Amino acid sequence: MKNKDYVSQNKNKRQPRRASKARETRPFPVFKLSMILVAVFGFAYFLSQIDGESSSDIVEREQKTTTKKTKQTLPPPPEDEEWQFIEELENKQVKVSTEELEDKGPYIVRCTTVRSRERAEALKAKIAFAGFESQVKEYKGTSGVWYRVDLGPYEKKRTAEKTRHELKRNNIHGCLFR
Repeated sequence: MKNKDYVSQNKNKRQPRRASKARETRPFPVFKLSMILVAVFGFAYFLSQIDGESSSDIVEREQKTTTKKTKQTLPPPPEDEEWQFIEELENKQVKVSTEELEDKGPYIVRCTTVRSRERAEALKAKIAFAGFESQVKEYKGTSGVWYRVDLGPYEKKRTAEKTRHELKRNNIHGCLFR
């Protein structure tokens, strides 16, 4: 038996034409056409029956005699009634307890914690170019030595936030304050 060569086979083989079926024509919509014609002729008949003049008799209305209603007068307000709550509200003193908020202490902006001292020093230099002074602190943990880059301490939270936003503007992201 001869092996079939699939590589040299013509891919654009023409498929045999199918016998085209005669297009089925829909039956003429007699019912729809008759309904439309009835509606059109009915509307035309209705319009032909309407004259330009109205056939209804115009009846003049009798003018009603209007009597002026007497205004109902309100009784005078009682004069012996005293409104105490107005005086009480004017003279009332509200006691407000103001608690002094305790300062949560100095804030430190922590930028990163990395394994290598070189990366910590590179970030410290980048922060120095932004105009801030930072410290690299070494911590020994259970998994090895870590180098932490901190800024601060700041007395107010607002100054720590301001520093953090300034670092963001200089593309130093991920700094948190504690």
